[in-house]
Amino acid sequence: MAVSGELIRLFYELWESSQGGCEYFETAPTLPESLEKLPRSNAGEVQRALRNLNRIGHLTEYGGLPGEFVAGLIGKEAIRAITRARPLIEEARTRREEPDYLGYVDKLLGVCQQAFPEYEPKYRFEPHAAFGLARDAG
Repeated sequence: MAVSGELIRLFYELWESSQGGCEYFETAPTLPESLEKLPRSNAGEVQRALRNLNRIGHLTEYGGLPGEFVAGLIGKEAIRAITRARPLIEEARTRREEPDYLGYVDKLLGVCQQAFPEYEPKYRFEPHAAFGLARDAG
């Protein structure tokens, strides 16, 4: 499997810049019922994470980034974050009347679940801290 260095670099950049939002999904004890109701301190990083996961899914589907490569590096982490984010994504699709909104996130989840079919996500709920202050986790 030959993947261009440029594509690998792009993948790592997208993944790294999604980590704050993914961490929020993995550690927040409760999630709001809508992306629009995310705490302001988390909204930007969550939106960025979802956009970047969507881009990784698109590159996996159409851009020559092999699913085995992606799942081998981020599979379980992506499953944990996306599984937790799904109700918010579904709510946004309904509210926006766009059934395909963030559709490549679904593709990415499918690729990762195919690589790890028995994996059941486990979450570590803990308060978020920013600049030494507790964040609103919900």
